[in-house]
Amino acid sequence: MKIFILFLSSLLTIMNAQTVQFIEDTVARNDIFNNRQYGVIDNSGFLHVVYSGSQGTNSATTEIYYAKESTSGFQTINVTNNAVTDNYPTISMDGNGKMHIGFTGRDAGNLFQIKYTNNISGNFTEPIWITTGGLNKATPFSKIGPDSVMHFVYFTYVTGTDYVYYRYYDLRTSTLSPEYQLTTAEAGGDFEAALDVDASGVVHLATRSGTSSLSGALKYYNNSTGTMTEYPTGVTAAISYAKLTIDKNGVPYILFRNESDLKLYLTNRTGNTFTTPVAITPNAQRPAGYQNFAFDDSNRVYIVYQSSQAASGRGFYLIHGKDYVFSDTILVYNLTSEYVTRNSSFVVAGGNGDVTVLYAPGGVRNTLVVCDIFRKRANLFGVVPVEFTSFSGQYIDGAVELRWSTGTERNNRGFEVEKFVPRGIKNEEPRNEDWESLGKVKGAGNSLTPNNYFFTDVYPTNGDNKYRIKQIDFDGSYTYSDIINVNAGMANDFVLHQNYPNPFNPSTIIKYSVPSAPLSLAGKGAGGEIDGEAVSLRVYDLLGREVATLVNEKQGAGNYEVEFKAGDLPSGIYIYRLTAGSANSTRKMQLVK
Repeated sequence: MKIFILFLSSLLTIMNAQTVQFIEDTVARNDIFNNRQYGVIDNSGFLHVVYSGSQGTNSATTEIYYAKESTSGFQTINVTNNAVTDNYPTISMDGNGKMHIGFTGRDAGNLFQIKYTNNISGNFTEPIWITTGGLNKATPFSKIGPDSVMHFVYFTYVTGTDYVYYRYYDLRTSTLSPEYQLTTAEAGGDFEAALDVDASGVVHLATRSGTSSLSGALKYYNNSTGTMTEYPTGVTAAISYAKLTIDKNGVPYILFRNESDLKLYLTNRTGNTFTTPVAITPNAQRPAGYQNFAFDDSNRVYIVYQSSQAASGRGFYLIHGKDYVFSDTILVYNLTSEYVTRNSSFVVAGGNGDVTVLYAPGGVRNTLVVCDIFRKRANLFGVVPVEFTSFSGQYIDGAVELRWSTGTERNNRGFEVEKFVPRGIKNEEPRNEDWESLGKVKGAGNSLTPNNYFFTDVYPTNGDNKYRIKQIDFDGSYTYSDIINVNAGMANDFVLHQNYPNPFNPSTIIKYSVPSAPLSLAGKGAGGEIDGEAVSLRVYDLLGREVATLVNEKQGAGNYEVEFKAGDLPSGIYIYRLTAGSANSTRKMQLVK
């Protein structure tokens, strides 16, 4: 008989653990039992989570759910909704950002089989049967490869002897490989085998073997020769919950629990052998519920698990390490009065210490047995959430064009462009009350790739213009960029700028520049009039009829702007002409009503 284990626990304060300031979000909180969460982060930094959910302890109601993060939170859909048991989902992402999900579901004969779906076409497709008939299948682990091949490792689940199998599905040809029987192994209640695919498409696989549903020998396979072949691990102790992940250098690592001392151990393959496993958890914690482990971009490894042992502290814990030097345990979450059980946990890592933890505490709500899924995230090494890589401005065509770039973004709602408008003593240091908002630019939210932004100040003042960017998080916190200065100096050329906006309705701004003119030192002529060029700015229709005179006076050197109000004119193309002394310039504009 197979035994499925639910890890029970009660509240106890953890001792001697590090603490990290995490940001918490809710992935799933309702009146169902949500568990076995598995996730990936896309190239924009958003989390995608797949998990199973049932109505309390009624396993027949178990369905697969998919939660996709956006700037407004998580949106959740049913991947399955068929009133029969679907369970054990895993998710992976291809090079185009599409999601691939493997899971178990019942067939027409009421047997558990392996199923697969993806959202390459936009929505998740009708699942494909990876296995059919014969025997119950259990606890599949799946991963999409770089060559559009979906890989599966799974157990049979029968009264007699169980086996571990490997199979793949080629999306390019829509064909299934044969089933490859790997080893004898009894199916347990959670993922007992795992695989990963390296950049060359080679599959690396780890599993527990033997006749016990709780522990067995550690096995490792890969198909580098074209056939799935076993290679020795050097581990002779009975182990459980084998996980395999390939690091950033293409090296396969295996994580497992040693059943003799109940610690987690890590080993990696070097050449054709594995290193001596290193214990990475404290005494007497009995780590469990870990779905995976992960590496960030600096090749630091992260593991999250739950412990239900009072002697060393109960809770969900995170540890991290590099080159087999590991941190103390970091308490991610302990139970509040709302919850009584700790269930599965999952970790995603990136950057230099960007870590996302998924954990699932369970309890009773509205008389129903429930389990919720939460996400906590942090950067363990203090990297600024939004990294400005450049900020510059340029005076072009009568306006100041501001441009800035970010290297990475996390929790970024957007930017507010501010301009220094002094109200205090001239030339003193800028004060906060002297900054005015010019406008807002939406941010990328979460992004691990560079982003470029721009904003135009169409009304710069003559001389120096100071700008800064206010970066605002979704929680309202903000930081400022450095201050830059852009000089919009006095005009040296006769220029008529294109109106803005164009097309327009009902008004638009026309800007122009008049060059240096022979002004008197006094600034006024004998008649009291301002010396300078005689300047006119007139508007004509396409028949040459003047419809407006906007400027008709002497003006000194400088940059000017005037508003043209066309509320009484019909839609159409209009000509505006600037004349200053012997110079003139003409442009077109369009009124659209």
